[in-house]
Amino acid sequence: MKRRIYYNPKLTALARELRNNSTLSEILLWNELKTGRMLGFDFHRQKPIDNFIVDFFCYDLMLAIEIDGSSHDHKIGYDKARQKKLEALGIRFLRFDDLDVKQKIESVLEEIKKWIEENITHTANGEDTPLAPPSRGESRAEKTIEYPLTIESEGNLQGGILNSSDTIISSGVSPSKGGKGGVERNSSFIKKAATELGFSYCGISKAEFLEEEAPRLEEWLKRGYQGKMSYLENHFDKRLDPRLLVPGAKSVISLMYNYYPQKNLFSEASAEKDQLSYAKASESKCKIAKYAYGEDYHFVIKEKLKTFLALIQQEVGEVHGRAFVDSAPVHERAWAKKSGLGWIGKNSLLLNREMGSFFFLAELIIDLELEYDGPIKDYCGTCTACMDACPTDAIPAPYVVDGSKCISYFTIELKEEIPTEVKGKFKNWIFGCDICQDVCPWNRFAKPHQEKKFEPHPDLEKMTASDWREITKDVFEKLFQKSAVQRTKLNGLKRNIQFIQ
Repeated sequence: MKRRIYYNPKLTALARELRNNSTLSEILLWNELKTGRMLGFDFHRQKPIDNFIVDFFCYDLMLAIEIDGSSHDHKIGYDKARQKKLEALGIRFLRFDDLDVKQKIESVLEEIKKWIEENITHTANGEDTPLAPPSRGESRAEKTIEYPLTIESEGNLQGGILNSSDTIISSGVSPSKGGKGGVERNSSFIKKAATELGFSYCGISKAEFLEEEAPRLEEWLKRGYQGKMSYLENHFDKRLDPRLLVPGAKSVISLMYNYYPQKNLFSEASAEKDQLSYAKASESKCKIAKYAYGEDYHFVIKEKLKTFLALIQQEVGEVHGRAFVDSAPVHERAWAKKSGLGWIGKNSLLLNREMGSFFFLAELIIDLELEYDGPIKDYCGTCTACMDACPTDAIPAPYVVDGSKCISYFTIELKEEIPTEVKGKFKNWIFGCDICQDVCPWNRFAKPHQEKKFEPHPDLEKMTASDWREITKDVFEKLFQKSAVQRTKLNGLKRNIQFIQ
């Protein structure tokens, strides 16, 4: 299979833009090439008009070739510096004068072929093995690579300019990371792998500054809706730009993991029934939010994300990134919305037409370009069920939640005494709150999860009001050994129980 050199406008534009910044150009060109195994070239003219340079960057072979039509002596120092920088990245740099190429094309190809044979071992069975760049601190010589390769010359050099139809290097491996095909294949693989790992939905968006969210977040903080959660005031820029969390980030992979239980342990009512029946049944016993029934989601999902990232690296090659599960300054709902997983409801939670809102969100932020999804429309319509049902008036306006008035904030985040003005408004919630979700019509479509680690301890449902009031350390540890309820600790839970009496 012959690999033809092709014109890459994006690469060319980047090369031209950075031509006057030689200290950055090779590194940024390298980052561009990391998105795919590709053979691209950049051709540009210099003054006088008959001087030119053609650069070949071959990611497959970790090889850069420059054919220089310029006769300027000052280029010698530049080329040495460029060679040093490229070789520091593990890329071999070969430079030829255009006159040499025209007159000695065979010897030029022989030199390239010799370098290839020194660095690549041919496979016996002809299987294609992707060539990944060396890891940091790893030299090319330390990496054993099997890669079938042939070199052919089909074209010729006319006037010293290489035609885009000429073949210099042809390889038995088709690009898997670069080009439109590679991006589509990688995106498809990622979504398939997400499903196999148990995620309900996977959406992908471009890693960039969240321009629309910036003024909203700033206003939300100015109004003091974060309450005592001062950590939300930190890392403002990082919350809005994932590239500050992961240098070189190109894609945000948003994931949805279902936690809707088989049975609502603390109420016979559900979103299928009216608010009155829900409110009546809610008065009977102490309640904890559904997400805390089983093992802490941070640990369960983080392990899946580690596996996910390893699968991507195994499939694509060297990919750098980080996994996030509600544990860093990532604007997760904004990214989920941007990638089309759902829309932001009036209770500020992400809603999905097929699942409602009982799910966790997680992200992989990686330095791999992918095919990006788009947002969907808002399906809340004129419904205000969540706003009407909130007993502490924590939703003062559609799509705005005053965190400092939310029952979840009082029972989990607030470490001091709960204000007396909200006494009698908790509806027996002692850890978190599901009211605005339970009354949401879209949660009629919620389906039970399949994650065994989210199953509650069998004794949790048996707890009576008296059991909760007299809860001991041993019982607490038995029921919530790995649960998110550990965040509030036994003393915090006792405070909450006492407050609702």
